[in-house]
Amino acid sequence: MPIESIMIWIWLGIFVLSVIIEAVEPDLVSIWFAAGALLAIILSIIPGIPFWVGIIVFLVIAFVLIFAIRPLAKKYLYKKEVKSNIEEKIGEKCVVIKAINELSHGEVKLNGVIWTAVAKNKSEVFEEQAVVTIIGVDGNKLIVEKAENGKEEK
Repeated sequence: MPIESIMIWIWLGIFVLSVIIEAVEPDLVSIWFAAGALLAIILSIIPGIPFWVGIIVFLVIAFVLIFAIRPLAKKYLYKKEVKSNIEEKIGEKCVVIKAINELSHGEVKLNGVIWTAVAKNKSEVFEEQAVVTIIGVDGNKLIVEKAENGKEEK
């Protein structure tokens, strides 16, 4: 029995396996191999085409789709997370209204709203009216550090 007569079943197996892997781990990798296998199935149905032509078509189609279409597909299928309102405030400056030290959380005022704040470096102390920069968010607390110029920007 020549190998060309069983290639349709081999390609069908690769197709099914690729689809199952993509369903289990949807990272847009194995679906491109399924597309290559589908074209190889079509070629293996046509009499007189050698099996190596199907292998070449499978590899070329799979890798072209991975490198050409996968980045576009990921861009449109996996949208980036939208930042919350407070995450957009990272980098802004605010004024300390209750001292921040390593023993207690302090408070800062940002756009008229009072927030609990902690220092990035636990050993830092910020007195009232000090200007700090927001560098992160931890739950409902702002993580702050000393502002570059030490003056409040308005």
